[in-house]
Amino acid sequence: MSYFCVFCGGELYETDTVAACLFCGQQTPASYLCPNGHHVCEECQLADWPQVVERVCQNTKERDPVAIVNLIMRHPLSVMHSPQHHVLVAPVILTALHNSGQRSLKPGRLASTIERTVGIPFAVCGTRGECGAAVGVGALVSILTKASYLRDRERSLALRATAEALLAIAEAGGPRCCKQSVYLSLATASVFLRRELHLELPVSIRCDFARQNDECKKERCQYYEP
Repeated sequence: MSYFCVFCGGELYETDTVAACLFCGQQTPASYLCPNGHHVCEECQLADWPQVVERVCQNTKERDPVAIVNLIMRHPLSVMHSPQHHVLVAPVILTALHNSGQRSLKPGRLASTIERTVGIPFAVCGTRGECGAAVGVGALVSILTKASYLRDRERSLALRATAEALLAIAEAGGPRCCKQSVYLSLATASVFLRRELHLELPVSIRCDFARQNDECKKERCQYYEP
């Protein structure tokens, strides 16, 4: 039986070595590698989705939130369209800000951030007019400003952040694409954070998933690359 790399599709070969995990970066024993050296450690293989997000964010040194999110979305657990995407936006941005020295991540912050959006159900964009990725932008701003339902400007900022991300997704049109919604939310957050909180979050968005997405909007999506 042949096995193939989840990252590049190369056929895995049997070996007995130590290699860095593609997702968490930890050096662990590897029984299989692909020709390009990609390896997924046992813990990342057995983790549930929130744990995958947390493990990648905890261990990456990457400053580009798009690079972080694209890596997470390549994990074997990732489903093309799913509520998994609802928990991605806030933690990857917090990680990028931390790695660029603009904000520090306290112990437990990633887990608590994921918890804020993990319960948003599937398909709410159509049934409630609420995209989980967009809500992630509001959750992020809430965390950065220490907003609560009793705060004034901070609460308004969190609401406005979600609203701006929702508007960007609505204006993109078409049936849902969870990848596009995540990218639009990251782009919205970049502009919002610079304008309102004076934080720099450069994003260079590239979609790695068009060929795997049978429902891709292709030229209707600004991130489509044939």
